[in-house]
This record gives sequence, C-alpha cells and structure tokens, in this order.
Amino acid sequence: MSRGLALLAAALLLDGQAIAGPKPAHSEIDVIAGSGDVSVAVAARGETLYGHAAGERRTPASVQKLLLSMALFDEFGPGHRIATRALSTKDRGAIGDLWVVGAGDPSMTSGDVGRLANRIARAGIDRVRGSVVVDSSLFANDWQATGWQPWSRDFANRATALAIDGNGSANPPLAFGAALTDALGARGIAVSRNPRSGRVPPSARTVAHVRSARLGDLVRHMNLTSSNFYAETLGKLLGARSLGLPGSMSKGAGALERFAAEHDVRVVAHDSSGLSYANEVSADGVVTLLEHAAGQPWGRTLRLSLPRPGEGTLASRLGGLAVHAKTGTLWNGSSALAGWVRLRTGGTAEFAVFSRHAGKSVEDAILERVASDLAAPRHRMGDCRRKWPVTDTGCHMQLWWEKIGPPARIPE
Repeated sequence: MSRGLALLAAALLLDGQAIAGPKPAHSEIDVIAGSGDVSVAVAARGETLYGHAAGERRTPASVQKLLLSMALFDEFGPGHRIATRALSTKDRGAIGDLWVVGAGDPSMTSGDVGRLANRIARAGIDRVRGSVVVDSSLFANDWQATGWQPWSRDFANRATALAIDGNGSANPPLAFGAALTDALGARGIAVSRNPRSGRVPPSARTVAHVRSARLGDLVRHMNLTSSNFYAETLGKLLGARSLGLPGSMSKGAGALERFAAEHDVRVVAHDSSGLSYANEVSADGVVTLLEHAAGQPWGRTLRLSLPRPGEGTLASRLGGLAVHAKTGTLWNGSSALAGWVRLRTGGTAEFAVFSRHAGKSVEDAILERVASDLAAPRHRMGDCRRKWPVTDTGCHMQLWWEKIGPPARIPE
C-alpha cells in the first residue's frame, strides 16, 4: 500500500471504527448480481465499465438471434432482399412446367404468391400444360439441432428455402406450389397437373419474381417477436452463403461461430434461434461483438431492430429506460438480456446480462442500476477536435462541456 493510501486508511479509522465513505458507483450492482447465478458485462466507448463473472460461458437462449443479426448484416448488409423466382423454358403463351425457386424468404405469404401470379400473367404466360414445380434445394430439409429438446419443434416450424405463411404445413414447398396453382387458375391461367418437387433445369429462364422486404426489416421482425422460424430460415441462408450449398442449420451455426471468431469471441453454436441448450457465449463476448457492431455502417440498423420498452418481448419490462435489447428464455431457467442502454450521465453503453434461476426482475434491476450508476468515459478532447465536422454525440457533449460547462440536466 502506498504512503498516501495508508494515510487515507488511517484517517478513516476512529476509535477502531471505520467511517463509511461514499460507495463505489457499482456497489449496488454488485449486491444485485451477487444475489444469484448471474453474469454481467458493460462497456462504453471501448472501455469496460463493469463486469461480474463476465467471462463465464452461458446459454444465450434467444440472444442468439442478436448474434445472428450481426452476422447477417456483416455478410449481406441490411438492404439485401430475397428473391423468389418463377422460371420456364418458354417465355410466353402455353408452356410446359413452371418452376419456382426459393431463396429463403421467411416472410412469404399467400398475398405474395398472388403478386407472383400477377407478374407471371403479365409476362404473357397463359397456360401451364405441366405442373408448378417447386425447387427448394437451396436449403437442406433438416429440422433438428444438438441441444434441442423433444418440444423444440413446437416453437420453430421447418425452415425451407421456399416458404409460405410461416410454414405451418407438413410440406411447405408443395403448399407453396398448391397456392400458386390456385392463384394462377384464379387469373385464368390453367395448370394441367398437380404441383410437384423438382430441380429447375439449366435451360430455364426467369419470367417473373417477387422480392422480400429489406433484410433490415426482416431482422427487426425476427428480433421484435423473437421468431424462431425467421431465425432458422435466415440462419440457413447465412450458412449457404458462407459455407456452401445446401444451407443447413449446422452451417448457419458454423457461420455464426466464424463471424464471432473473426472478432476474437468464442461462441459455441448449434442453431441460429437459440432453442439449443448447448449454445454457449460469455457476457463479455456478446459485449465485444456489440462494440464491433456499433462502429459498423449497419450498427444503427441493428440497434433499432431490437425491442424498446413497450415493444415486442419488452412489452412489460424496463419502463423508463432508454434501451434497445434482445431477450432470451429457456425452460431450464436460463435467461438473458443484451443490447444498448442510455446512461443517465450521458452516452450509451453496450451490455449483456445472463442469469439462471434468478428471474427477469434481477436482470431489470441490474440494468436500472447500470443506467443510473455508471458513467461512460469522456472522449479525449484531442480526438474530438480531430473529428471535425463532429458527428459523434459524445464529442458534441464534451466540446459543449468544455466551452460552457455541463448542463444542469442531461435530457433522457
């Protein structure tokens, strides 16, 4: 102990009693985190603000979807759209078979099938002498992952490259083919035979197509509702792009692991949705990836894809906090919360909280203390002045403080 610290310690002693000094800013968080089986990591502007068992690997549950979102945006960009194509060996008039090739759009509805039928009609096709032939070969037909439980399929319909209305049927690609056959008939285009599955021939050419909404919108729907079906479908799409055809659940998980490893984070992934009880990642690892995401062109899109209090899975949680976060829950008591929170002293922090048998109220209490008790490090002024014109909110605030002093109250 240095001489200065020794003198300070002595000064705090009176008649053998310690005089209570101010509590450290994170003492209340320590108390809450120490009350259960909890891991916490918080960082801001590249610096760790708080950690409690932050390096322990935990089951992320549906926070896995947050990791998937990052990997998807990194690979495709949030503006990517997924095309579903109709092809024929003849451009117009009466044709033989009409092939439909899926590319992994999880949002395809019966209404979209109608739009595709309209475009086929406008292309000049007036009769199909054969069948609507559905080609879903971009994805494997798998529907199981290591760590899934007997009931896991009840929470995630089969992910196929050609999907319709959330894939509630036993054979989704054929259900798509039947819907398109009916839609064509309703528009006066007779189809002679029943739909079937098959591979599109190399000689076929696209006659019509429909595209999904932007990937950013699909990811927002996935994160807002915690859709396992969207996650496994988009995971297979990621796997097909990153690790080769056909896209599968294991390839999607492998692509997610590879993305994390590129940023020195170890993730054990077996699926993309987080239903697997064998997935593992640390709170510190999630925060490291969030810090990376914050600096990417797609970082804002990722943040806005996550629910806020009053939305989606945060409909009844964290009222009064400025937070965007992904939740996660499994039947074994594993629970998780990760994302961004606005600190009341200014600035935004990345955070991850994993718990087991502690309850969501503990996670919420920790985040409330994080928002109220922790402070982001100030920017170095030289760095801020070199960023002219200043676009960083923290630099704006710090330059303002230097010039006229801190505001009486920072707006929430």
